[in-house]
Amino acid sequence: MHGREGGRNKEPKASKKMVEKIRSYMEEHHMAEKGSRIVTGVSGGADSVCLLHVLALLSDRYEWKLAAVHVNHLIREEAGEDAAYVEECCRKLGIAFYLTETDVEREAQQKKLSVEEAGRQARYRAFAEAAADFGADRIAVAHNRNDRAETLLFHMFRGTGLDGMASIRPVRDNIIRPLLCVGRDEIESWLLEKKISWCIDKSNDTDTYTRNKIRRHILPFAREEICGEADVHLAQEAELLMQTADYVNRMAQEALKRCSSRGTAGGCEREADCGTEGVRKEHPEIRIEVDAFLREEELLRTHMLKQVLKELSGGGKDIGMSHIRDVEALFHKQGGRKLMLPYGIEALRGFGEVILQEKEKAPEKGSKTAPAFCRVIDRKLLEERITETEQEAPALQIDAGDAGVLEFSVFFRENSQIIPQKTCTKWLDYDRIESLVLRTRQPGDYLAINDRLQKKRLKDYLIKEKIPVKNRENLLLLADGSHVLWVLGRRISSAVKVTEDTKRILRIHIRGGKENG
Repeated sequence: MHGREGGRNKEPKASKKMVEKIRSYMEEHHMAEKGSRIVTGVSGGADSVCLLHVLALLSDRYEWKLAAVHVNHLIREEAGEDAAYVEECCRKLGIAFYLTETDVEREAQQKKLSVEEAGRQARYRAFAEAAADFGADRIAVAHNRNDRAETLLFHMFRGTGLDGMASIRPVRDNIIRPLLCVGRDEIESWLLEKKISWCIDKSNDTDTYTRNKIRRHILPFAREEICGEADVHLAQEAELLMQTADYVNRMAQEALKRCSSRGTAGGCEREADCGTEGVRKEHPEIRIEVDAFLREEELLRTHMLKQVLKELSGGGKDIGMSHIRDVEALFHKQGGRKLMLPYGIEALRGFGEVILQEKEKAPEKGSKTAPAFCRVIDRKLLEERITETEQEAPALQIDAGDAGVLEFSVFFRENSQIIPQKTCTKWLDYDRIESLVLRTRQPGDYLAINDRLQKKRLKDYLIKEKIPVKNRENLLLLADGSHVLWVLGRRISSAVKVTEDTKRILRIHIRGGKENG
């Protein structure tokens, strides 16, 4: 539904309570200083419309300058109406309005992300761009107490550490969340009392997204069958876990100072070896004393290594618990053992210490060091041979060394085409692939393992499949950057499976390979 509001009028007494609650919460967490410039994301839904009006009501008191950003994902037919409604709200409130339109479904395919994640990235990108243009020092988003409870469950179901269980934080960098102290029912009651209506996103009433399932099924069941205030208690738990995570991280930092030293490693020995400019190439290095490390509590040890890997990787986006456990195992092994991690990080077990260093500059996606075996498949040659049917498609032949010859062909998918399950022949969605490289494995390689496109490290997959260590280095992969499309003779990535929406199919066949249907 769409509605219209009466502008920046004084609050009636009944509704002052919630506004005061939000104002107090913002002050408690130092969300915005007097005179701040704030950009707020406004979808048109109840939460974001409430946030927009509350910030407008408080803006005179704190001398805030406000702007609103609306992102049209180009998915729903009524999305244009939502954008028009938000623009009209901003006009009446005297607030600057920014509109961004992004084809999220296409972006999700190109980046091999879920639509939900692609949408999230598009929104925060638009917020950052608007903040830069507006000169904002804060970005306000409308997550509420229910969102915090749902996110806690979401992270716990998928597996997470303390930081993940802290769920949504009130403040992260320049992003603030003023509504985390109020629930969805409070927000909607306040809007109704103020005679402010909002836009309805029909996708929230479906089970398309995992979070919707938690919102529509799991939490209602918990409220009805376990505790009427289950979501309130979960949000309180997330707050407690956030405080716990912050405390543990501080203790881990202190422990790290007690048993580690920092420096630089690598580079050339003589200035003459460094090139014409004589610039010494050095990389960060952290040395951790084994005995001192093992004297620390186990919980702190995990967080110490997490902090080190996060620092060396420039944020730790692809650093998981399995990487941390691999490094921790080095403290119990003999000297000389070495471990390669994503982002060119090397962990070496020395004499009485473990040394972690960035051997190379953290690479961009798809720019790892050269693998032992590598053949690039020219997509132009493939597309020159594209045909209407599989039977007509001529094959591009690639020498794969000891693995034999691989035959690549591309053709248009027929509506009724059935995709067989074979060992040495695979059919992939060609339009979801950006590059094709036949190679051996590299640090950071991963597969998408299910329809939700969850990532699994290649190393973890090989361990689960019980592939001997001595065979892993020579195992051939078809890859798109770090994304492994096919482990030859084994599984393909779920991200490139042929679906009803597939238009063009890439067929790869190992000539002479033994098929197992």
